[in-house]
Amino acid sequence: MQEHVDLTVLDTLRDVMETEYPALLHIFIRDSETRITDMNALSQAADFSAASPTQLQQLGLMAHSFKGSSSNMGAVQLTALCRQLEDLVRGQAAVNAAMVTQLVQAIDSEFRVVRDLFDVELQTTLTSH
Repeated sequence: MQEHVDLTVLDTLRDVMETEYPALLHIFIRDSETRITDMNALSQAADFSAASPTQLQQLGLMAHSFKGSSSNMGAVQLTALCRQLEDLVRGQAAVNAAMVTQLVQAIDSEFRVVRDLFDVELQTTLTSH
C-alpha cells in the first residue's frame, strides 16, 4: 500500500478531518472518477500530433488539478503520473498521441488501485466507529 498511498498522509487526514474523513474519501473517489472519465474522453477524441493548444492546455489543467488532489490524499504514484502528463503537454503545440494515451491509461490504472485501497480504508473507518 505504501508504494501507492502515503499512510502518514491518511493518518493526518483522519486526525484532522475526524468524522468528516469518510466524506473526504467519498468526495475524492467520486471527483477522481469524473476526472478520469474526462481525461480518457479528451485523450481519445483529440489528435495531439495536431492538437489545438486549447486541447493540450485543457489536458494539462486536468492533470495539474488531479495531481494536486492526489497529492493532498497521499496518492504518491498517481501524483507522479499526473505530474508526468502535465509536464508532457505544458507549453506544447503538439505531442506524441501514443504517449498521452499511455499516460492517461497509466493514470486510470493507478487510480483503480488507489480507489480499491481507499474503499478498504473507508470500510475500516466506518466499521471502527
